[in-house]
Amino acid sequence: MNKFFRKLHLWVSIPFGIVITITCFTGAILVFESDITEWCNRGMTTVEPKEKPLPVKQLMSKVKPLLDDGVTITGVTIPDDPSQAYKVNMSKPHRAAVYIDQYTGCIKGKYERPAFFDTVRKLHRWLMIPSPKGSGIHWGKMIVGASTLAFLVILITGIVIWWPRNRKMLRNRLQINTQKGKRRFWHDLHVAGGIYAVIFLIAMAATGLTWSYEWYRNGVYSMLGVEMTQPGGNSTRKSGVSTRATVQADTTTQATVQADAATQATMQADATTQATVQADAATQATVQADAATQATAIATDAYYEVDNWQKALEAAIARSSDYRTMTISAGTITVEKSGLGNQRANDKFTFNENNGEITSYEPYSESSRRSKVSGWIRTIHVGTWGGWITKILYFLAALLGATLPVTGYYLWFKRLYGKKEKL
Repeated sequence: MNKFFRKLHLWVSIPFGIVITITCFTGAILVFESDITEWCNRGMTTVEPKEKPLPVKQLMSKVKPLLDDGVTITGVTIPDDPSQAYKVNMSKPHRAAVYIDQYTGCIKGKYERPAFFDTVRKLHRWLMIPSPKGSGIHWGKMIVGASTLAFLVILITGIVIWWPRNRKMLRNRLQINTQKGKRRFWHDLHVAGGIYAVIFLIAMAATGLTWSYEWYRNGVYSMLGVEMTQPGGNSTRKSGVSTRATVQADTTTQATVQADAATQATMQADATTQATVQADAATQATVQADAATQATAIATDAYYEVDNWQKALEAAIARSSDYRTMTISAGTITVEKSGLGNQRANDKFTFNENNGEITSYEPYSESSRRSKVSGWIRTIHVGTWGGWITKILYFLAALLGATLPVTGYYLWFKRLYGKKEKL
């Protein structure tokens, strides 16, 4: 049986090893992306705290003239730390934002994802292969997905092959010997590196597959108790009933359309008389429209002064504690919780934009199971669930994962073409 697993381990590794190395290495780089970009832009993201911030709508009005055509403001992120600048988020490009001093209204700078990290992300997820137009196959996504699935098989078979029978074997396999030649060094790096990193690599691969294959994602969600629904919102188990109901509905609709056709003919005759009346009212409507336009302009200016967003924001802050940031958008406030664990553990408020009153509150503890599972999958994949400690461990594990195919190829070539050495 051990011989079978050795062959499976080898022949699955050979075709996918290069892609696995690329995926692991780029993943290691992305672990500290947010920390690196925050450090590089600290002059743009920090402010000198003062007595009271300006209303968020007033800050938005200062950013709007800077936006390119087709770009809109999607919300404003307010940090709990008063020395951190507000971030006005933009619809595009991805992760773009404008940092603004909330006390003075001074624009601190515009942030866009650095080209380096954007390239690394595309290489990590799609091997830089662009997505197809229409509904074609995204080969980059498929190749990375297949390689990740293969990596799971490689890791599991590696555990079976190298599982120690006693403590002495475990101690030997956790050591990297540098005194017995190059081949022994590469062998120990392959075995020990795999043992040290295997748990983290399995976690990364198992969660990463949810973005590659729908069938895998559905299986994971179902296993974790999340009911999968179709786009229309009906349960998959109800699809047969839904189809039958659709046929019956189509028959009813056709009859209704025929009945409506007769009614429409009568309505068209009546519309001829009504059109004459409407024409007489057109002049009066134009005068009223002009007055309405002027009233709208005045109301728009007043909207920034009244600032119902600010009222809702202050109410949400009063009801929240121990948060990292709040992001306010049209009718919604998302509260990002601080601490370890699920980094997408958010509380949510909704509010009435006409008066700024909070209309509903959904704490993370009462959010849907799907939302919780989705947040945990991403948090486990990127290694942020334990703060700096898990980030460092994930970084080292991903680097070791990138070396495994390299050391494996070396040992394989040595076995085929090199002189036999005693390990």
